[in-house]
Amino acid sequence: MDKLPKSKSLMVFLEVARSGGIMNASKKLNITQPTVTRIIRELENYVGTPLFERTCSGVFLNQAGNVFHGRVLSYVNGLQKSISEIRKEFGKDNKKFSLGYSSLVGYTVLPDVINEFRELNRDVSISIYEGQLSDLLPLLNTGSLDCAIGTLLNEELPYDYSAELLFKSSFSVFSSVLSPYSRARNLLELQEAKWVLPVTCFGYYNNLTEFLRRAGVNIDNAIRTDSISSIINLVSCADYVTVLAKPMGDGRNKKLSLWPIRIKEQLPSADYYLTWSKKYIPSRLLSEFMRIIKARCSVSVWGK
Repeated sequence: MDKLPKSKSLMVFLEVARSGGIMNASKKLNITQPTVTRIIRELENYVGTPLFERTCSGVFLNQAGNVFHGRVLSYVNGLQKSISEIRKEFGKDNKKFSLGYSSLVGYTVLPDVINEFRELNRDVSISIYEGQLSDLLPLLNTGSLDCAIGTLLNEELPYDYSAELLFKSSFSVFSSVLSPYSRARNLLELQEAKWVLPVTCFGYYNNLTEFLRRAGVNIDNAIRTDSISSIINLVSCADYVTVLAKPMGDGRNKKLSLWPIRIKEQLPSADYYLTWSKKYIPSRLLSEFMRIIKARCSVSVWGK
């Protein structure tokens, strides 16, 4: 088998193609122009054909160069992905685990799950981030998160991700106990209320907007935020109303000062999914976390 080109030569080739010139590439790579020229000539000699068209305005990939560029890019991306996966599963990165989750998870099952996970992995660095799933998916795609939990309609999930249903939850309209809307009997009585809702581009709250509009509630001027603490403060201190998962106002969370408004309409329920990227091999830590949280969710009262 022929000796393959050095990885440095391939990276130089990709940079020359990207920047469209030897001088630009040399500055970007912090090597001399003669070195870049020599590497490209050696690579073209190895391949057996020119890869660039030389013009007075720069160098550009020719037909052979375009074919070679596609193969090299796939090779480099695949190699980088493999190295990342190996490091994560077997190397030093195996000592890190990161999780994204929506507010309901943080106020219910997460403390018990994290405690159990920590007991089994005392030497692992754990990072957790709160947010809507629409904001967390890009972090899964880059490998910044191992997994994320949030509301999702299964058909909304892009192909690059896998998901497993953890639980369903009912939702309620909440106010403060002293709010003039706390005794409302239906959604029409909340038409003039000030609304604050989580911000998201898909999932439960995206569909809830249409549900409320059909019920005669206009929330075009609703405050949108990704901060659950801001929502709770606006509800408890400024007479706003909101829609949150029903368990947010139950049990251990009574201290949040959320008063469920007992309207006659039944709000849609939501499916909460554990999601992860198909781009990466599931690590031992992810598999262990999935086992723990699925077991906890299967016996929880709040997830019924």
